[in-house]
Amino acid sequence: MTDKTIEIDGKKIIAEVKHTIKHKKTGAIYSSVEDAASFGIKKEDLQQDVHVKLPKLDLFAKTK
Repeated sequence: MTDKTIEIDGKKIIAEVKHTIKHKKTGAIYSSVEDAASFGIKKEDLQQDVHVKLPKLDLFAKTK
């Protein structure tokens, strides 16, 4: 899992990003595409999932 800093409306927000690479049929998880290729797995047989977790944002708080 890695942390990425993004900017929304001038506020810096830390997002947690989790990237998972796994085989579509067997569900085996690999650390990278190169790791899967070392086992003879074709790129077409891989599934890449990206899960981004952001803190709760109050985007519409400005009222007059």
